[in-house]
Amino acid sequence: MKVEQFYKEIFNIYSPFDHQINLWKRIHAKNFPLLLKAPTGSGKTEAVLAPFLSQFVENKFNIAPRMIYVLPMRVLVNSVADRIRQYAERVSPGISVEVQHGDVPNSPFFIADIVVTTLDQFLYGFARASGQVGRHLDIPAGSIASSIVVFDEAHMYRDSFTFSIMRALMEILQKSHIPFIVMTATMPETLEKSLFENIPLNNNQKIISDITISSQLEISLAESPLFSNNNINFPDKLLDKIKQKKTLIVLNQVKRAQKVYDEIKSMLDLTDNQIVLLHSRFTKVDRESHEKKALSLIPHKENGKIVIPEGVGIVVSTQVLEAGIDFSAELLITELAPADSIIQRAGRCARYENESGEMIIFPVEEENRGHLPYEKEHLSKTLKWLQNNKQ
Repeated sequence: MKVEQFYKEIFNIYSPFDHQINLWKRIHAKNFPLLLKAPTGSGKTEAVLAPFLSQFVENKFNIAPRMIYVLPMRVLVNSVADRIRQYAERVSPGISVEVQHGDVPNSPFFIADIVVTTLDQFLYGFARASGQVGRHLDIPAGSIASSIVVFDEAHMYRDSFTFSIMRALMEILQKSHIPFIVMTATMPETLEKSLFENIPLNNNQKIISDITISSQLEISLAESPLFSNNNINFPDKLLDKIKQKKTLIVLNQVKRAQKVYDEIKSMLDLTDNQIVLLHSRFTKVDRESHEKKALSLIPHKENGKIVIPEGVGIVVSTQVLEAGIDFSAELLITELAPADSIIQRAGRCARYENESGEMIIFPVEEENRGHLPYEKEHLSKTLKWLQNNKQ
């Protein structure tokens, strides 16, 4: 099956981007490892799924019989798995898509056709260290050895410990001749060089997209922090705008997100059907419920078409929404964050073609360790760049 035909029939995409076509060719050519860098909203997930799923159409498994899709956080796994499952069912109802992480250990042996998992679970399986498989420790490692591995949202492995694990795993996969792909939207060049320091990549193994999504995003900087001394700062004009537009509010700390959620809900007299809170500390059941609710409040895509919910829609979140959840707000209010995080958050506003949106960036308070979980230096550099590049 030709790439254009597959995208049309399975993804309802009539004109694949160049990076999607190029990745199709490179994966079928088994030119591994591969690095894909493409903007948010440009179909990286579809790009890596298409050649793998095409094997089931042709009944020829030249790439690998299974795929392991690795994400940095549990909160991303469920929504990505649901999206992959919808695509897989269009190819064949017999394709199994399972989730494997601490809350949902559905595939500890990694033997489903597609397993969506977290980095820690992948590590446990590969290192034969999972307590979920009893004495059958070799089965997960064997399953991984016969899979194609995808590391999505690779830029989110920021801390030195997790980054070192990621790099070590990649080097082991390379030496073991296990095919893998690293995907990112905003990985800095210095991070990329460090990650692939011991893994030589030629130009044919790097797919770097230069596309731009033709939407308009107006960006402005607020003068005072959104959250300071346990109080929130929402001018009346901004409150009116929040209630009129599909709004995403992103805070850097869970406690601040909880406070803003409570205050906004009270000040605007909102019901539970108009606002939702998202962060990584929810239980599995609550997290799934809140993710679905978030999608019901903000414009998103279903079967390739944009769905615009009616009425008020407000999502208050931490940085868990920087990746994985595909929706497009009209108004984005965010605290200052490192440059790559700001770009990821911007990708959740005016995300689709020909949309327009507004992004307001608030500084963080200098007291009470307001910069956490980020380094002060990173926030200062981002703020300086934003101030020097005002339009």
